Amino acid sequence: MTNNASIKPIISNKPYSVPIEMRPLWRICLILVSIATLSGDKRYLSVKKVNMLVWMLIRQHRWDEYENYLYERTRDIPLVSADTATYKAVEFALAKGFNRLEDSRLHITDAGLEIHQLLLDNDIMSEEIWFLTNIGKKLSDKKIKGITEGLL
Repeated sequence: MTNNASIKPIISNKPYSVPIEMRPLWRICLILVSIATLSGDKRYLSVKKVNMLVWMLIRQHRWDEYENYLYERTRDIPLVSADTATYKAVEFALAKGFNRLEDSRLHITDAGLEIHQLLLDNDIMSEEIWFLTNIGKKLSDKKIKGITEGLL
């Protein structure tokens, strides 16, 4: 049976919401918070570590799983993957001068530290900062390689 009905596409200017985990500004803030919280005086982290930290940070419902693995309370390796949205956020952060890329390391700039301080002053991302403080030093290069099996 054939139906000769025609379909007319409708294009609308109506805005649609983008989930927060896909918003570049939110991811840029996660990147800046990760570097500022964990890097100490050196003010940089490897791109691999930043990618993994952002992956973990946006999956708050799995923080216990990540913590248990990093503190070696379990041998079950958590799922972590490369995320193109994070790489796009890195590109935006570089373009805006919040970070600098050198030798596969993301360095936080003075402009990035200003954004970080603004987040602290307004108690934004306090849960994420708590998580980073709690697990950050346990995320060694060896752990990163074990979680990603060398893929990142």
